[in-house]
Amino acid sequence: MESPGEKVDTVPAEVTPTDTPAIKPEDTSTSTAATNTNAPSSSSEIDYVAWDAAIVAAITSLPEADLKSRSQQFLSKHPTGLSTFRSTLSSTPLAIPLAPFQQHPTFLLRFLLAEWRDEELKQFRTDLSLIISKSLERVVATQKWRSGDDECWTLFGHKDMDDMYTNFTHPEEKEEFIHKWFFQGFYGVDKSGHPVHYELLPNSYHEEYMTPLIIRRILNNEKTLRERVLRYNPPLGTATQEQLSNPKLGVTWILDARKISMWVVPQVYKTMTGMISYSNKYTSAHYPEQGYRAYVVNLGSVLVSLYNVAMKIMPAQTQRTTNCYGGRDVLDDVVDGDVPGMFGKGGYKNVEGLSADEKRRQWEMGDAGPWVEVEA
Repeated sequence: MESPGEKVDTVPAEVTPTDTPAIKPEDTSTSTAATNTNAPSSSSEIDYVAWDAAIVAAITSLPEADLKSRSQQFLSKHPTGLSTFRSTLSSTPLAIPLAPFQQHPTFLLRFLLAEWRDEELKQFRTDLSLIISKSLERVVATQKWRSGDDECWTLFGHKDMDDMYTNFTHPEEKEEFIHKWFFQGFYGVDKSGHPVHYELLPNSYHEEYMTPLIIRRILNNEKTLRERVLRYNPPLGTATQEQLSNPKLGVTWILDARKISMWVVPQVYKTMTGMISYSNKYTSAHYPEQGYRAYVVNLGSVLVSLYNVAMKIMPAQTQRTTNCYGGRDVLDDVVDGDVPGMFGKGGYKNVEGLSADEKRRQWEMGDAGPWVEVEA
């Protein structure tokens, strides 16, 4: 039996951006949100060193009580972290150069934050040189992976990340099946200004669709770095003091468990362990700090113990930023009144996905997935 709004101490499924199929509307002439209109025309116009300094200055000017995010806490303790890491990266050979979106301060912050805490010792590292050294190792490995130097690219059918991001397509009927089997999609922002990603957790397992599903998750991680983060963290000269002092790195995940019951646990287990394996191999390694917070809703009391067991294998940061609820009322507190119909009040029986109007709005907001549906 459901227990709306009742919070349970447990941790959820993987927190990784994904999206519903990008169904392009007939008329996209009014689409304005898909690009960052505030951004300079080229990365050469951006003074990243000055941008780093402005972020640090804005954060270090905050009262200690206002240092709430991990970015704020890290840079208040290590104000030279960004500039030192950027300088170190500039003199380090990489498999491929950092792309413009990888020069963004939030990209560097992701890797610094990922190595700030020693999870084995369960304490924060205090030696900035050690943090930077370990962060550098991760960026080197990520650029090698992005360049196509990994066996996964044969499985994915693309030579490297740029190729997959630009050229991935999928037949319409298969896209529609994935859409209904395991709904995933970005839609709007929460009350704190972070992008919101919705998932309707599946109640079945389909092995032949696991690789296409994983590709979508990677592509949406990539779009978050290339587009979403840039929209919510405008460059120096455009950004407000509040935006500089509160960098937005991650995404708020809403994971809806309404379709799950004790009868389908074996199928769900196979699907989610596949996703967890993907998360540990790709997301944790190459897309650190993607999760701002996560809410598992409509879980009910019966499945709480199973979630407690299953989610202990998730990364520690995921566990720390996740809350689970028997019902869905918490969404009204988290999201600013712009919840897709299937996740809103009265939408419990709707498992078909976004309406036509919501799909159009998703496209216009720049929230649709970065892939193209093609006829079979």
